[in-house]
Amino acid sequence: MVSATSVLDDFLATAPGINTSTKVLKDNYSQLVAHGNLSSYSMQSVLHACPRKYQIKKLQAATGASDRIQSVTFSFGHAVGAGVAEYDAAIGRGESAEQAQGAAIWAAFLAWDIDLLEIETKGAYADGSGKPTGKSFAGAIWAIEKYAVFVDEETNLRDYETVKIEANIAIDFEDGHWYTGHIDELLQHKETGTYLVKENKTTGLRSVHPALYSNSDQALSYAVVIDMLGGNEFEVLYTIYSSSMQEWIQHRFVKSAVKKASWLQDQLLMHQQLDSYAELDFFPMRGASCFDFMRVCEYYGKCELDPSGVFGVKFAALEPVTSREQIDAIEKLDYFTTLSDIVARQQAKVMTELN
Repeated sequence: MVSATSVLDDFLATAPGINTSTKVLKDNYSQLVAHGNLSSYSMQSVLHACPRKYQIKKLQAATGASDRIQSVTFSFGHAVGAGVAEYDAAIGRGESAEQAQGAAIWAAFLAWDIDLLEIETKGAYADGSGKPTGKSFAGAIWAIEKYAVFVDEETNLRDYETVKIEANIAIDFEDGHWYTGHIDELLQHKETGTYLVKENKTTGLRSVHPALYSNSDQALSYAVVIDMLGGNEFEVLYTIYSSSMQEWIQHRFVKSAVKKASWLQDQLLMHQQLDSYAELDFFPMRGASCFDFMRVCEYYGKCELDPSGVFGVKFAALEPVTSREQIDAIEKLDYFTTLSDIVARQQAKVMTELN
C-alpha cells in the first residue's frame, strides 16, 4: 500500500518553493482533551452521551494512553472537507472552476492520512469482501468534482469570499472552564458584508433531515466570532455529501442573539455539573450509549472499573488551562475572547440600538 504521508514527505523534501500552508498538520486533539477544564463540541457530545466515557477519554489523553483513531471514514471526511474549503476559497478569489478544482484535490490529498488505496466496505461476503460504501480517496475526489457542479447550480457561494479556513477559537468563561472550537469556513458576502459560517459534512445516509443540524450546539458556539467581528444575527450553511447517494445536500439556518445567550447559559450550567462530578470523583454511566451508531462502545465492560484507579490519577488532578498561551502552544488561535468581553459587546450593541 502507498502511504499518502510518506509520498508527501518525499515530495516536500525535494520540491522547491512549497508554501508553508501545504504542510500536514500534526494531530493535537489528544493534547487538548488532556486538560480537565477544557472542552469542545465533540468533547461535550461525549459528556452528554455518557459522563463515564468523558472521564475515561480525559484520563486516557492525560496519561498518554489514547491513540489517534485512523479509518477510511475519518480520512474521507477530512479529505472532502479540506477539498471543499479550498475550492470555496479559490472561487472566492475569482479563480476558474478548473483552477479551484486542482487546488481542492491537492488539499484533499494532504488531508488523507491513511493508505491511498484503502476503501471502506459494509457487510462481509464469503470471500471476505464487502460492499463499497463510496468512501475512499477516489471517492473523495469524485465528491469534490460533484461539488463544483453543486456550487454553480444550487448555491450562491460565488457571491462570497473566504475570511478564514479552519479558524481556531477559544473562550475563557472565567469560572475555571475554557472552550475551544473550529470553524470549517468563515465567509463574507462580497457586496453586503454579511458573514456566513459554513460547515462541510459527509454522511452515509441517503437523506439528511434538517433536524440533524438545525439546533446544533456547534453552530451556536460560532456566534462569539461573529460577535467579535461586529455582527449579531448570522447564518450557518451546512453542505453535506451523501456517499451512498453521491450527492450534495445543503441546509441553511439563521442563528439569533437569543440562541447565543441560551448557549452561553447552558455552558455555565454544564461547568457546574462538571465541577460536581470532579469533586465527587463520580462520573455516572449512561447505558443507552453502550451500543450506539450500530456498534458497541469501545469501553464496554471495562468502564465498570474505577477509572481513577486504572489510570492512577483523579479527574480533579488533571492539568488545567489557565491562559490563552497554553492553548496557543497546542494550536494557534485565530479568535480569542472572554465571557466578560462577550457581555460587554452585547451591552454596547443594546445601548447603540436604544439610542
